[in-house]
Amino acid sequence: MRAWMVRGGRKGQREQAALSAGRALIGWSEVGDLTNLSREQIREALTAVHPSASNYLIGNWTGQLDRFVNEMQVGDIVVMPLKSDGALAIGTVRSDYGFDEHEHGEHFRSVAWQRSDVDRATLRHDLRASLGSLLTVCELARFGAAERLMKVRDGRADPGPSRDGGPLPASIEELPSDKPTPMTVRELLDLAGVDRRTAQTVAQIDELLHKTGLTSVPAVTEADMDEQIVVTPIARRGQHDQLDAGTFLTEENEAEPAVGYRVLQIPSARRAPVSVSRDDLIADARTAMLEGNYSQLAVVEAGGLVGVITWESIAIAHMHGKPTTVGDAMTTSPPTVAPYANVLDVVAQIESSGYVFVRGEANEIGGIVTIADLTAEFGRDRRPLVMIEEIEMRMRRAVRLRLTDADVERSPANCKTIGRLTLGAYPYLFDDDLNWEKLGWVGITRERLRSLVTLIADVRNSLMHFSPDPLPDDTFAKLEGTLRLLRAVDSARSRRSESPS
Repeated sequence: MRAWMVRGGRKGQREQAALSAGRALIGWSEVGDLTNLSREQIREALTAVHPSASNYLIGNWTGQLDRFVNEMQVGDIVVMPLKSDGALAIGTVRSDYGFDEHEHGEHFRSVAWQRSDVDRATLRHDLRASLGSLLTVCELARFGAAERLMKVRDGRADPGPSRDGGPLPASIEELPSDKPTPMTVRELLDLAGVDRRTAQTVAQIDELLHKTGLTSVPAVTEADMDEQIVVTPIARRGQHDQLDAGTFLTEENEAEPAVGYRVLQIPSARRAPVSVSRDDLIADARTAMLEGNYSQLAVVEAGGLVGVITWESIAIAHMHGKPTTVGDAMTTSPPTVAPYANVLDVVAQIESSGYVFVRGEANEIGGIVTIADLTAEFGRDRRPLVMIEEIEMRMRRAVRLRLTDADVERSPANCKTIGRLTLGAYPYLFDDDLNWEKLGWVGITRERLRSLVTLIADVRNSLMHFSPDPLPDDTFAKLEGTLRLLRAVDSARSRRSESPS
């Protein structure tokens, strides 16, 4: 048994008909009957009807139709998010694919809708997030969705993600210390009692794990919030994740892990943006932009991003004619970024265009990030804050790789554990000759690293006290240089780490 989400139209126009007729209904009526067609034949049918559509869009539509026509089976669970009241309808598939030959044509599956009043809040966060896709048809394949939705359909509580070995305990301290425990990053944050993944909360989690004799594979900073990691006893880790003395700086930094502030961590990147279709009137698009104070709207068809309409594109269209629909005034190929891209790497692109759309897991549109979103997330000058947070994360991880809490406690850093090290304490940690020797960092002198970290600690203190003076360019250069050094350390580490046995 599998679970599927089937939307009732971008504006909910098919919802009531679907509930009344006991069916799941989708668009693409212009393609005609797809009975017994293979995926490739469905693609050919779409291309014939939409010869000017891009290969990406045809592929997007082909995948959705193929799932509805060929993959969905009798007995599968179907969820339809309702635009009318925000509730969810949940039912069971009762027929094979069919096509009604009436005025417009209609692709359908018969569905027994057992519930049409499910409050989204009754679902756990991971399952609610899975319903955020803008696709018309998509499978809900993760976190034991089918079994959980069946329980909710039958009036029971959502039991949460299924896993071997039963539910998770209430805290990190209660995790088993003798065997690996799979979980998502979000669940690990819940066990630690924190909501967000920051340098401080990651340090707190690392410290709790190490006190319990545990570690996470991959690291907490290297996985998506709903991606599965394994919390495993430290003794099970491979012994080859140590840095060789001569590998501090290499020319293979492309292998760097995804540590740092990622696009997906900005709230607007995870929210479906307000969108229009190419057939909507420009007047309706302008109204939506004025009401929401938007400078642009995504142009979406069947979950696929086909363009963007902006105040500028509307003005240009009027200069060349009398546009009436969104399709007459939209711009194709809007800027997009991956959800796991480092924010530092895409700031220039956002500042250049004013926005970027975020690609979802199925390459559909997953959100939008604008200059205003960056400002709201990071304040007046976001770059140094983001860089310093990543520097602190990488510094702590690199130190933990070679030193122990006991090494830290006996040093002049005046800290009892690695997890409690602050940026201001690291220079004192490096002052200890034995610790510096254990770190084995070649390619940079102790004095140079000490001066860089001291500078960064001073910059952070200044920013935290809201200094009105902008940072000078040479300070940015030093922040970036320190970050490159630490990325090199992490890159070498990632190539030598092993998964638990």
